[in-house]
Amino acid sequence: MNRLLKVIAVVTIIFCGGCESAKMNKETPAPKTPTSAPAASNAFGELLGKIKTYDFNKSRTDLVKISDMIRDASGKPEMKAMEKQLDEFLKSDASYAAKDFVCRELSVAGTEVSVPALASMLTDEKVSDIARYALERIPGAAVDDALRKALSKANGNAKIGIINTLGVRGDKKAVESLAKLTNDANETVAVAAVAALGRIDDKSATDAVAKAKDKGAGAVKTAAIDAYLRCADRLAAKGQKEAAGAIYKQLYAASEPMIVRVAAARGMILTAGDKTSEVIVEMLKSADKPIQTVAIATLKEVAKTDVIKAAAEQLANLGATQQMQLVFALADCGDKAALPAVESAAKSTDAAVHIAALKAIGTLGDVTCVDTLIATAAAKVGDEQKAAQESLYRLHGADVDEAILKKLPDAEPKAKVELVRSCEQRNIKASVPVLMKTAKDADAKVRIESIKALRALAGPQDMAALIELQLAAAGNDRGELEKTVVVVAKKIPEDKGQSQAVLAALPSAKDVDAKCSLLSVLGKIGDEAALPVLRDALGDKDDQVKDAAVRALSDWPTAAPAADLLKVAQTSENQVHKTLALRGYVRLAGLASNRPAEETMKMYKDAMALAADVSEKKMVLSGLGSTSSFEAMQMAAGYLDDKDLKEEAEAAVVKIAESTMKGHSRETKETLQKVIDGTTNESVREQAQKLLKQGK
Repeated sequence: MNRLLKVIAVVTIIFCGGCESAKMNKETPAPKTPTSAPAASNAFGELLGKIKTYDFNKSRTDLVKISDMIRDASGKPEMKAMEKQLDEFLKSDASYAAKDFVCRELSVAGTEVSVPALASMLTDEKVSDIARYALERIPGAAVDDALRKALSKANGNAKIGIINTLGVRGDKKAVESLAKLTNDANETVAVAAVAALGRIDDKSATDAVAKAKDKGAGAVKTAAIDAYLRCADRLAAKGQKEAAGAIYKQLYAASEPMIVRVAAARGMILTAGDKTSEVIVEMLKSADKPIQTVAIATLKEVAKTDVIKAAAEQLANLGATQQMQLVFALADCGDKAALPAVESAAKSTDAAVHIAALKAIGTLGDVTCVDTLIATAAAKVGDEQKAAQESLYRLHGADVDEAILKKLPDAEPKAKVELVRSCEQRNIKASVPVLMKTAKDADAKVRIESIKALRALAGPQDMAALIELQLAAAGNDRGELEKTVVVVAKKIPEDKGQSQAVLAALPSAKDVDAKCSLLSVLGKIGDEAALPVLRDALGDKDDQVKDAAVRALSDWPTAAPAADLLKVAQTSENQVHKTLALRGYVRLAGLASNRPAEETMKMYKDAMALAADVSEKKMVLSGLGSTSSFEAMQMAAGYLDDKDLKEEAEAAVVKIAESTMKGHSRETKETLQKVIDGTTNESVREQAQKLLKQGK
């Protein structure tokens, strides 16, 4: 086969000899003016005279003009005279490059009139290829006649090129001559003849190829096999499947190279018709793995239920690799006839086959597969568990959802966890009442998974029930329920009272922990209707409630409670509350808002004034870096000489400088240079230097 490829490469090079040299650079054509036919002919002749010495490295201006004239004359009477001039040009002593150009023009505009001129070039190896380039594209029997006549006179590369062109044109009258050449002493000629015969749609050509396959040797035999496959493919494409199948069957013989047998096997399957199942089964039973693989790979193209069923029945008889391939192929076909075999494969001791089958069940399976998938997901870990879970989530049918809900209440804990997860992943809205119960399950994992599932599935109508669960829960469960209540509350339109249900529950909170949990939720929801309640809680006599209120206001999604936090930071006698309030205040200062930059700067200055230690001052500088005002950079720069705050100040300056370079270029550059001169942080220095370069 390698030898054939080398020979074919030589033939291809000969065939395309003039292609590379014929690459053309486009130039702007000269303006055209209307001319009479005789005048146009004279102008055309003059241009042809100018290009007689053209070479590939010279200007193409005149060539472009000629191309334009030919294009404009297309279909008009003057084209005949121009074609005659082109033919005469080919007989002249013009350069190779010029003749190459003319041949290319004739390949588009030429007719049978040009055949004699082009045919006269066919036996000359120097120009044979460019003549064939034109002839190959000119329709008509005269071209074929000329090529056949030249074939007997040509030698060497010219002969090989003519053979190729006869094949490309599919000349049936050339079959007899080409068949004789398959025995030529020149192997390259013989190979070219065989390849050409393979291109000709004719029974006699196919018979000649078959003869060359049986009697040829070496590269000729290899080329004949390739050509014979081409003949079969062409017959199959024309719907002549019986004739094509006969050829494929010959090439499927054990005596043929495996690469040929594989190609033939695919062809046999595609042309088997009513016997497709038998052919597929025969190949799956083959001892040759490549044959099994090509049968599997072709399965989807012939995927009828009887074929799928027949192939699936062979699944257990294959090796592990082919089993895995077939399982994926059966899943790709999507026919449930394969399900029993795939379910059996899911019990395989081979991990790859087992996992492939589990994945395939997600496509092919139905409600009968739920138990298997749940049991596997509950008992396994890693890839096996993931495959079972994903298939459980993908199973089709409303009855699957019904089965999951029916099994959920009484399942053992590990299975119950998987069932709960499947409710979320399958978006089973009807599972909410059941999940409300499993959220109180004796098993902690079941409870947590149920609470997480409710986060996705519960709606505004479920708020009261969720809050009831929240108030009754403790520890990690309560924390997860708080997140769920917040998420579900956010599903309520802002103008419909997102915090209404939480506020309604506050008076009934029986203990401090429950009340604090509700306050925390209010802070994360961020509904301004809850602000009065949180402000009142700041004055509660219980420090735990105050603490919860401060934290809730610090979590607020807008800067609305900033003044409340500032007041706590300024006046509270509880150091923890002061610290929490200050941190919350700095956080709110950094939130996007429409307030003037001066107000934001005042907030940071107030925060810095209240900062009791280095850590709090660092926190303020870190927040300051998120602003984009020149005043903020000046404030940060004021701490560049403070050894305790130096690093945070440098980082803030560099970050702010990105936005101040344009409006305060000189001052920003000076500040950046100070950072560069004083920093010990290479990353900060590089960022500052980069900004300086950008500002120049």
